[in-house]
Amino acid sequence: LSAYPDPGFAARGAGFSESDHRYYFQAEPAVSETPAQQSYWPVLYSALMPGVGELTMGYEKRGIALVALEIAAWTGYFVYHSDGLDERDAYEAYADTYWDEQRFIDQHPLIYIPDDPGAPHSLEELETLGQAVSGSGGAWWTGYIPFVSKEEDKQHYYENLGKYDWFVSGWSDYDPTLDPPLAQSAQRETYRAMRGESNDDLDTANSFIWVSLAARAFSIIETAIIVHARGEEGAQSGAAFAGGTRDPRP
Repeated sequence: LSAYPDPGFAARGAGFSESDHRYYFQAEPAVSETPAQQSYWPVLYSALMPGVGELTMGYEKRGIALVALEIAAWTGYFVYHSDGLDERDAYEAYADTYWDEQRFIDQHPLIYIPDDPGAPHSLEELETLGQAVSGSGGAWWTGYIPFVSKEEDKQHYYENLGKYDWFVSGWSDYDPTLDPPLAQSAQRETYRAMRGESNDDLDTANSFIWVSLAARAFSIIETAIIVHARGEEGAQSGAAFAGGTRDPRP
C-alpha cells in the first residue's frame, strides 16, 4: 500500500493550511508472485509427497494422514517385494535340486522303458515324439509343451516345471513304472506352493504401488481444489481493496 495526500482536504476545511493534509491509501501493483503462481507450490509438494501440500496450507490432520499412508505404502512395497524375491530364490533352488532335465527325458511316458538300453535319450527325440502326439496324448497330461531352457527364458522355464503335467517326469519322486502313468509328484506340489507364495507377495508389493499412486492423485486433486478456492477468495478481496478508500469525513 502507498499513502497519497488528499489535495482537496485543505480547501474543504477552514483554518487549514496547504501543508495540512489528510491521506488516503491505495494498493500498489503487486511485484511478487500472483496468487495463481503461488498456488502451484502446494500442488507440486503434493505431487512429490502426498500430504505435504495440505500441511503447507494448514490442513495438518489430512496432511499427516496422507504422509503416513505414503510411508506405509512404500514400507509395505519393500517388505513384500523383498520377501517375494527371497521366496523366488528359494523355489528356484528347490527346482534345481529336485528336477532334472535328463531324468525328465528318460522317464517320460513316451520314452520310458524299464532297463532301457537306449538311455540316455535326447531332448530332440522327446520333442519329436511330443509333436507327433500333440492333441491326442494320454488323459493324464495336458499335451505336448515345447521345452524352454533356463538360458532361453528363465521365467518360463521355472513356470513350466510346475505348471504343466508334461514335465512331471523330471521330479525325483516321480514313479515312471506306474501303468497307466500318473502325473503325481509331491515335490512338484511343494514347488507349486512355493511359487504361489512368491507370486502372491510380489503381487501384494505391486498393490502397494497402486495405493501410493492413489494417495498422490488424491492429494494433488485436493490441494488443487483448495488453492483454487483460496485464489478466488484472494482475488475478490484484492479487487475490493485495490480501489483504495478515502476518508469520508470533510
